[in-house]
Amino acid sequence: MFKRMAIGCALVVAFGALGGAALAKSRQQVDLGAAVVIIELTDEDIELQVFIDGFLWDRMTLRDPDGRKIFSTRATDRLKAQGGMSEMFFASEPTHYLEEEPNFDGTVAEFLERFPEGEYGFRGRTVDGQRIGGVGTLTHVMPALPEILSPLPVGEDPPLVDPDDLVIEWEPVTTRFLGPGGVDIIEYQVILDEVEPERDEPWVTGGTRSALINLPGDVTSLTVPPEFLVPGNAYEFEILAIEASGNSTISVGEFEVAD
Repeated sequence: MFKRMAIGCALVVAFGALGGAALAKSRQQVDLGAAVVIIELTDEDIELQVFIDGFLWDRMTLRDPDGRKIFSTRATDRLKAQGGMSEMFFASEPTHYLEEEPNFDGTVAEFLERFPEGEYGFRGRTVDGQRIGGVGTLTHVMPALPEILSPLPVGEDPPLVDPDDLVIEWEPVTTRFLGPGGVDIIEYQVILDEVEPERDEPWVTGGTRSALINLPGDVTSLTVPPEFLVPGNAYEFEILAIEASGNSTISVGEFEVAD
């Protein structure tokens, strides 16, 4: 009898240890590889952007600095069976802040009040039951819009450019979009889109030929390779100023390529 009791106690202890180990594992948090909450601003709208990167998670919630849940998602069925999610990007519907525009739906100040500065907490679960999470810090430090120097429109028409001599140039961004103080520009991006004629291949996103170039924060011009340009076609370009906080502003220009 003593031997049977000893075996029983050993089993209880063993199962208790296993249960405790499982509980301890469930309480351990796996850190997300990236947890980003930023603001992107153009000359007519402003939006919140969120990016997370991690492995094997099937549910996630996002809470603002006041602890309010502002987003949640969950993978089910075949997506969960695949191993869940690894990364996700999404953006809020923009606030169009120019009052003279027909789609005006708020001000920048109202947008910033809706999404206050501070730590935004991500909390979720992996497919094997572990907690996963991270913190993204949002600031309201937004760089001023880049001022385009060339190419500039001629009246209301886009400029006609020489494909062998096209330089996109802008003023350095040193001030904020709102309020006093400077900014720390860590990078500029130039995005080129061929907008006319549109291509109809179904695998081409947006039907345009595009290029994205990353430039250091002290570079304010880009010579466009003539190989990218097609004579007679129309292009749009965006210049993004990216601040150390991750917040960015975008100015847009256009041109046509001479035959």
